[in-house]
Amino acid sequence: MADTLDRPAIAGGKPAKTKLYGKATRYGDEELEQLKDVIAQGTMFYAQGAKVSLLEERFAKKNGVPHAVACSSGTAAIHSAMIALGISPGDEVIVTPITDMGSLCPILYQGAVPVFADLLPRTYLVDPKSVAALVTDRTRAVLAINLAGNACDLDALRQICTEHSLSLIEDCAQAFGCEYRGKAIGTFGDIGCFSLNEFKHISCGDGGLTITSDSDLARRLRLATDKCYSREAGVAVREPAFLANNYRMTELQGAVAVAQLERLDEIVRKRRDWCGRLTAGVSGLGGILTPEPTPGCNPSWWFYMFRVEPDLLGASADEFAQALAAEGLPCGAHYIGVPVYEYPIFRDHSAFDHTSHPFSTREYARGLCPEAERILDTCIILSVNEAYTDDDLRETVEAVTKVANWFTANPQR
Repeated sequence: MADTLDRPAIAGGKPAKTKLYGKATRYGDEELEQLKDVIAQGTMFYAQGAKVSLLEERFAKKNGVPHAVACSSGTAAIHSAMIALGISPGDEVIVTPITDMGSLCPILYQGAVPVFADLLPRTYLVDPKSVAALVTDRTRAVLAINLAGNACDLDALRQICTEHSLSLIEDCAQAFGCEYRGKAIGTFGDIGCFSLNEFKHISCGDGGLTITSDSDLARRLRLATDKCYSREAGVAVREPAFLANNYRMTELQGAVAVAQLERLDEIVRKRRDWCGRLTAGVSGLGGILTPEPTPGCNPSWWFYMFRVEPDLLGASADEFAQALAAEGLPCGAHYIGVPVYEYPIFRDHSAFDHTSHPFSTREYARGLCPEAERILDTCIILSVNEAYTDDDLRETVEAVTKVANWFTANPQR
């Protein structure tokens, strides 16, 4: 633990980080062997090869559900879920404002209207009370964003959805391996959606997966990813009954994902251990609010987001992030900057060039979700990697402690 009188690097002291953070090699021989199999089988088309179906089988089993359907991206996974559940123009979908546009585009493509619920201050996840207050006779679904490897209060959301006959979709893009009430994330909603892009726990460059326990939804998910063509008999039956898309995963993506899936448990174990010890190391510092897992959740920690209390710390999020960066920490302030409803597409109702979208009847502006806005104003993001070492942890705790103590001791600077 750093002495409270230690000077941070921004004040002329020595940086706490003495060497680069550990970094794991992402792809290796296992992926190469799987890719060789694809070349040898003579096809890269999912319906004729073996790798995509193997990925689906293993991913379903890993999550304790009977069905998994692969697709081309996490966005495609959410969009295929919307299609499978029948989300249609004018329907309302309750979602949160701290997320990626990949969560929102599927709502808009279905002609549905995103309705933004506010967040809880320490989990950064949706407040069920806010969701309940937003339900109308036009609401059709809740899209629960399991941010940063933490689970929403899925029991409460499930109860709300059951009471109002709503669909519950889980966005698990950042939550591979997360558990809630002893069960895999993604299994509490009607459909769970996962991303395999380059910036997730496991990756195949780009790809996605959906899981469900409902056989009819599984059938519709498959159709939703393949132009509503049925290939159950091994030959395409071109009798599309609803509007679908081409979101097929290739055998190359499937092969890499099969290999990556074998790494997942160890990746999550290391992240849990490292981030758990980080929280223990920085808890109790004045002006610092550490993240809180949802009760009943065992998070998988995609990144580590904490908040500052500027009045107690004597520094803004920007100032604190700059001081940590000077110590050698991979960090930044404000995550996505502003809530997504402040993006021009929502603010200006500019989804289409010269035709309005159903969401144009709503006003999206600052003040819509006050807690989400406060979170983004005061949050710090620390990157996390499963290859981070004990030395990385010690120096990270030292840096945060040294900088926090210096700011609180020198509020006027």
